[in-house]
Amino acid sequence: MQVSAVLVLCIAAVSGFTNSFGRHAAARIRPSMATTERINYYNSLQQAEKLDQLARCRFMDRSEFDDGIQAIADKKVVIVGCGAQGLNQGLNMRDSGCDVSYALRQSAIDEKRASYVNAESNNFAVGTYEDLIPQADLVLNLTPDKQHTMVVNAIMPLMKQGATLAYSHGFNIVEEGMQVREDLTVVMVAPKCPGTEVREEYKRGFGVPTLIAV
Repeated sequence: MQVSAVLVLCIAAVSGFTNSFGRHAAARIRPSMATTERINYYNSLQQAEKLDQLARCRFMDRSEFDDGIQAIADKKVVIVGCGAQGLNQGLNMRDSGCDVSYALRQSAIDEKRASYVNAESNNFAVGTYEDLIPQADLVLNLTPDKQHTMVVNAIMPLMKQGATLAYSHGFNIVEEGMQVREDLTVVMVAPKCPGTEVREEYKRGFGVPTLIAV
């Protein structure tokens, strides 16, 4: 799977086509630099590297969305979590032609919690981490920040070789750090608005300001 294509097409599916995207190609997790210690990754950088990373930010051109979802049309997308962002991003991606399902904890399914009801009532396939994660080409972690470390530690051993792990929020990564398998690609696609607005703007044929990182 081409990483750049995954990034662009996920944004196209999630947020609609817009010219107000920013891309920070350098804000990435590199396995050699990731850590399990609770330090702020960005603050650990030398000033010159901070400036170098900031200098790589740019606005994406509308033409970068011309291929639609072609690169991930035949890929399996699994979303972990089905709250406001998880549900609405999933609806947008499905409406764009993506194959989307939801992986939830067994307890959430057994107890029919809100995440399960959200996914099931909108006719999505729902399964446990063990059922769905091993099949996924792209896993979107759309759980709350405070759950990220626990969730990623649970799903990463289940992810297949060469899969992509996506986030919609980067604070947990920056603050806590995360040791990521070297064969996995980590991306961030972060709409800067509530999930309900992501959905409504998509339905109108527009998008929302979004940060993208590899």
